[in-house]
Amino acid sequence: MTDQNTSQPGPNTNHNTNHNIQTDTTPTVDGTARRNGTVNVIVAFIVGALLAGLIAGAVAFLRPNEASSNGAGGNATAASAGAKDSCDTTFTVVASVNQWGSLAQQLGGSCAEVTSLINSTSADPHDYEATAADLAKLAKADVVVLNGAGYDGWAEKAQLDKNRQRIVNVGDLMGITATEEHSHEHEEGGEGEEGHHHHHHGSTNPHVWFSPEAVLKAAEAINDAYVAEAGENSKTAATVQRHFNEWNGEYADFVALVNKGRAAGVERNYVATESIISYLLDYIGATDKTPETYTNAMNSEAEPSAADLKSAMDIVAGDDVDILVVNPQEMGGFAKKLNEAAISSNKTIISATEQLPENQKTLLGWLTLIAKQALATDTTNGFFLTQDVKDRTLSDYEGEWQSVYPFLKDGTLDTVMEAKAKKGDMTAEEYKQYYDTGYKTDVEKIVITGNQMSFTRGGKTATATYKYDGFRILDYEKGNRGVRFLFTATGDVPEGAPKVVQFSDHGIAPGKSAHFHIFMGDSSQEETLKEMDNWPTYYPASMSGKEIVTEILAH
Repeated sequence: MTDQNTSQPGPNTNHNTNHNIQTDTTPTVDGTARRNGTVNVIVAFIVGALLAGLIAGAVAFLRPNEASSNGAGGNATAASAGAKDSCDTTFTVVASVNQWGSLAQQLGGSCAEVTSLINSTSADPHDYEATAADLAKLAKADVVVLNGAGYDGWAEKAQLDKNRQRIVNVGDLMGITATEEHSHEHEEGGEGEEGHHHHHHGSTNPHVWFSPEAVLKAAEAINDAYVAEAGENSKTAATVQRHFNEWNGEYADFVALVNKGRAAGVERNYVATESIISYLLDYIGATDKTPETYTNAMNSEAEPSAADLKSAMDIVAGDDVDILVVNPQEMGGFAKKLNEAAISSNKTIISATEQLPENQKTLLGWLTLIAKQALATDTTNGFFLTQDVKDRTLSDYEGEWQSVYPFLKDGTLDTVMEAKAKKGDMTAEEYKQYYDTGYKTDVEKIVITGNQMSFTRGGKTATATYKYDGFRILDYEKGNRGVRFLFTATGDVPEGAPKVVQFSDHGIAPGKSAHFHIFMGDSSQEETLKEMDNWPTYYPASMSGKEIVTEILAH
């Protein structure tokens, strides 16, 4: 059962709809229920196996903690983890960047007041200069979380006291140091690069928050720091340990889902404008096809030569690449040209910022989302490769169909709403109100035969002929996507028959539809694409209400 499908936005979801066939996707978070303490033994085994190298990578959706990382400007906030959190002591935590700040907040709950000094994708970490206030916050914090590896050297220069403070340096945990210059420059680039901010990592990749292994080690180190700061027998220690156990359950889901992708033989080849998420892509088994000369140029003070750029563009456009990875914070002329090559060749584009995006709540949720976008194996929930979307005909929807709206109104679907409430963030009544808006329609029956569609309202039927008008891929702010297949009425259109029709049914290629959501309009396809709240849903007319309930619950 899903609240969010390839066409139908889930409750409390904002959408960013892009109606181009090839679009970028912005990472966002989705949720599933948290694990409870009963999984701890299993989790301990899985995590131990992971560290031993027995388990490969991961993808899973977690429920975001009610806490959020602090607002822009680095103002401290406490997590609102609810009545469960019992804190006989609280502590201040300062993270150099919000990637680690969000993890520190999730693990600390209400017992931790977390400040992230860089907390927005609008801030360029490569040009960041710490203020005196920033350095003072670092020096005064009970717990300090640094990225290390040369990424946040300005924070490492603060007057930290290892005898008084608990300091977690993730680069040190991973044995990664800035062995070569990690410089940040703002310079006038070559052709198409004017005003581009260059950041040179040399042979070191400091983006360790994209490494699932580093995230696991950081979580363990932060939890240890919290327990030590609070005292092992304190209520605070018990609270943060509970949060850590819950996080471990989410991490186990992450591991299991990536292993599922590997077991299914998923192979992904990618090109990246820069190596920002290479740790994560390596973890899920993806293969980097970026020309080494291009990567070396982008990671050093040199610019890619014209030949290097052309080689990279040709590879992106070729059959051997599935995905282009871009960093929207660093879209200079060279990156834009690769992006254009991906669009023109109908390739999937994954957009990954350096900082945790504003619409993300947790680091692990963000990594999970990107991994799901890269694996692209969950079409039902809107994760698929752009190049896998194919044209469809009206024959995929042929048959006699009934609206599910009457079953919502008469209470037949109440068990569905109750099931959603057990897993989701709303009550059964709130879900019913949400689906009342989504399912609402006065078209009780649709019959599709050949290239004709008949619409029955109040016993009156109107029939029109329709031609196929292609498909559109829509990107949602949550990070998943949907496909609508468009049909336009031809000739004289009788009253009661819509001029434009759009189908969405979880499918992205030819195949008989088991049910569908339909968008109907009397103006244009583009105008109808803007409809996000009302998606009348139809199942075969031969199915009873009870059978429809069973089918919905099975999703």
